[in-house]
Amino acid sequence: MSIRKTICITKNTHLYENMNEEENVYIEIEDIGECSMELWTIDDVTTSRAVVKISREDFEKMINAYQSQES
Repeated sequence: MSIRKTICITKNTHLYENMNEEENVYIEIEDIGECSMELWTIDDVTTSRAVVKISREDFEKMINAYQSQES
C-alpha cells in the first residue's frame, strides 16, 4: 500500500514521496499543455496526466543546480 507524503502541491502539480520508498520522489502533473507525450482517448474523452518517478539523488541535484543558478 502506497503512503504518500506531500512535499509541495500547486494548481496542477503534486510533488510527493512514497513513504514505502526512500530512494524516489514523484511529481504528478495534470492538465498538461505544452509537452511531448502520448495521450490516450477512452470513450471519446481525452485527459492528460503524468506521474514521473525521479530518484531522490537526481532530484536533489536538480534542486541544488536550480538554487545555485538563482543566486
